[in-house]
Amino acid sequence: MENINLQKFLNKNYGYIETKDFKAIGISKPLIPKLIKEGIIRKVAYGLYIDNNLIEDEFYILQKRFSNIVFSYNTACYFWNLSDRTPNKIDITTISHNNVNEDLNIHYVSKNNFDIGITNIESPYGNPIKIYNAERCVCDILKNKNEVDIELYNKIIKNYFNKKDRDLKTLEEYAKLFNVYEKFTNIMEVLI
Repeated sequence: MENINLQKFLNKNYGYIETKDFKAIGISKPLIPKLIKEGIIRKVAYGLYIDNNLIEDEFYILQKRFSNIVFSYNTACYFWNLSDRTPNKIDITTISHNNVNEDLNIHYVSKNNFDIGITNIESPYGNPIKIYNAERCVCDILKNKNEVDIELYNKIIKNYFNKKDRDLKTLEEYAKLFNVYEKFTNIMEVLI
């Protein structure tokens, strides 16, 4: 019965379960090591387990561990096909003063600017993750040109302006919000 409830829960939750969820499905905490030993689940992070038949999704796991992060910069650009360069390190953005002790490229923003441009997509493993939209990525890169190398910077800008589904109205709005409107207009003159 316990395994049936566990399997139902895993199926509904992308194959992941947190320690706090075991009690809700009638499994006591001391049984967790037994489930690991039996090869039903395995631990992927503190308090987080995955169906043993699945491949770990580092993007989904990061967002389960740190609720106030959004994938950004080159990582987000890679997901939006603005960059063909696989990031060496995952880029995330979080609110200033949040403590994320991981080997990531961490970008900090004020609470007021954190939610601007957040959208949900599926990770490469089909799990929901939060990511900044392409327009927010372009503004972040315009504002912090030193965060990416010049070749990548040029490629991202060029690829964005070649996109059929680009949203110049939103980009212009964001450019004003993030104080990069002058850079935005200069690029518009050159590329459009």
